[in-house]
Amino acid sequence: MTNRGEADPAPCPDEVELTLLGPGYGESVVVHIGQGRWVIVDSCITDAREPQALDYLLSIGVDPAAAVTLIVATHWHDDHIRGMAKLVDACPNAEFSCAAALRREEFLAAIHALNRRGAFAATSGVRELHTVFGSLAEQGRVPRFAIADRPLFAAGQCVVCALSPHDDEFVRFLQSIGTLFPQEGQTNFRVPDVSPNHLAVVLWVQVHDVAVLLGADLERAGWVKILDSPVRTQTGATAFKVPHHGAASAYEPRIWREMLDPNPVAVLTPWRRGGHVLPSPEDVRCLLGETDNAFVTSAVGRTVRPRRRDRAIERSIREANIRLRRIVPQRCGLRLRHPTHPGAVWSVERFGDASHLADLVA
Repeated sequence: MTNRGEADPAPCPDEVELTLLGPGYGESVVVHIGQGRWVIVDSCITDAREPQALDYLLSIGVDPAAAVTLIVATHWHDDHIRGMAKLVDACPNAEFSCAAALRREEFLAAIHALNRRGAFAATSGVRELHTVFGSLAEQGRVPRFAIADRPLFAAGQCVVCALSPHDDEFVRFLQSIGTLFPQEGQTNFRVPDVSPNHLAVVLWVQVHDVAVLLGADLERAGWVKILDSPVRTQTGATAFKVPHHGAASAYEPRIWREMLDPNPVAVLTPWRRGGHVLPSPEDVRCLLGETDNAFVTSAVGRTVRPRRRDRAIERSIREANIRLRRIVPQRCGLRLRHPTHPGAVWSVERFGDASHLADLVA
């Protein structure tokens, strides 16, 4: 395990990589599925308002236009979709996938009506999605819709499969579309996030014998449907992108028993809005009860227990009257790499102020 300040070269052709980028106001997952092929799941932006995933791939010498084969928008909440339109345009060879309900007439009609009324906030995830669909139509690219148990990509020994959403989640979402419209007399209006999140796309990524479970923001009821699916065969993932920022609403013990290997590597991004921070101290304790290998991309809204330096080094610093200042790199995130040969295990690298989940203190 290492703590890095800058990126290394791209992974070897037979290595699986899972990189979770999360600067504190969003998240994006970048996955190397072997042989120079990449999948990007969700989008967040840099301080320069560029997609973090593009910034990362370029930093390790990967050309996104040639290498990215699949882009998935797991849902349309702001913290998962900022920069998605730029991302799609920069990867012309990639298929774009999202929940099929987001392409239904009812939802698109609501988007169009709100757009004409100027009801979108500048950072609205709905506006971003509207731009993505417009760009795809101009380029003649047809989305590949994610529904439960549908493969989204398959080549050689690799498959990327959607495990959600199920049909009844479509119905619930379409019934909730009315909440997107402002009430009579309401002038300042921002398109709200519909909760609970019925449409989040959970992904299973399998490369040879290496399996990864990407939990998006799916909440407990959706997980129960996945677990109870009569056609589900996915078991034994060794890496897990924890859903919904580690919140209790997305915690389901059966995931850890039935879909993951014991003590998997678990990664998550924090979330903060106002004084509300996820994961809570109770959430942290719950996750650490499931695995010793849990990591968080940054310590937003929390305090990190500082690492102690060697006493001799501390003494030398004091005697030389040196003042130290902590420099935090722009990129915050976690990178996991796993060779596909038997007996290999995940290596974990940290960027910025990413830390072990146990280092978070209230």
